[in-house]
Amino acid sequence: MCAISDTSSALRVLMPQQGVATRIQLIDLGFNQHAIRAQIAARRWQPWGFHVVILHNSEPTRQQLTWAAALDAGYPAALASHTALELHGFRPFAREAGQIHLLIERGAKVTVYPEIVVHESRRLKPEYHAQVAGLPCTAVPRSAIDAAAWQPWPRFACALVAAVVQQRLCTVDELEHAMRYVGRVRHKAHLREALRDIRGGSEALGEIDLVRLCRRFGVAEPHRQIKRTDRNGRVRYLDAEWKLADGRRVVLEIDGSHHLDVESWQADMRRERAIVIGGANVLRATSIEVRVAPKQVISDLLAIGVPRVVRTQLTYSSTGF
Repeated sequence: MCAISDTSSALRVLMPQQGVATRIQLIDLGFNQHAIRAQIAARRWQPWGFHVVILHNSEPTRQQLTWAAALDAGYPAALASHTALELHGFRPFAREAGQIHLLIERGAKVTVYPEIVVHESRRLKPEYHAQVAGLPCTAVPRSAIDAAAWQPWPRFACALVAAVVQQRLCTVDELEHAMRYVGRVRHKAHLREALRDIRGGSEALGEIDLVRLCRRFGVAEPHRQIKRTDRNGRVRYLDAEWKLADGRRVVLEIDGSHHLDVESWQADMRRERAIVIGGANVLRATSIEVRVAPKQVISDLLAIGVPRVVRTQLTYSSTGF
């Protein structure tokens, strides 16, 4: 055991932890309980819960709060969800308001603070945890699934797992493996479909969903995979096309998860310009939208003039569709 017992030396030793320490660590550095209480009483240090001390008296930074949460919870707790993804290098497309997500065992006790969002789990598996700059974190696949499931919007959930794969933080196989052991989570069916999209065949899945959607809401079904030649002589295939009574053509392009990356997005823009130059009205939707926001997609198709189908027989219940 070393014996430092002065604040400046302790801060240098604890620099990797941003000046945050457990009381046991401080005792190992030569401070006894009386010295620790004296620093806190003099308001040079501030306590965090029962186990942690922050070695200054100003407002803690986000990094210091992250360390405080992890050290206070102790093994086998881990930083999780958006917080763990951030530590793993994820570049978010939407930030939560500074919240720090912490995953603990069901029934474990931790200090409650407004900045810390505590999640309990019966499937906390420390063997899958990772250390990032000394901090315990859930691994990327578990972090992504949790981040997707712990919020109310399935469209955001699917976009998030797609972004994690596109940033090469983990693979679809790793995400599917994580899905098998996390248990029952929100949006699980949508996430499974999103992973199928990311793996491949997203257009085909989107088209199948679109046809089912048209039948469900009584809208004319489109012609699919229409072969067209652009002004440069290149063959193009359109996802879905309607020929309206007034002679107009309406094209709906269904974008899978891979369309979110920059190269695909630029290619899509060129493709869309070519379709518009050819005289069509182009609408775009993601395959996620077709599944989780179908009424909006149908509403937009009707607004541009796609007709409803007059049914000669009632093939649905009295409650409608």
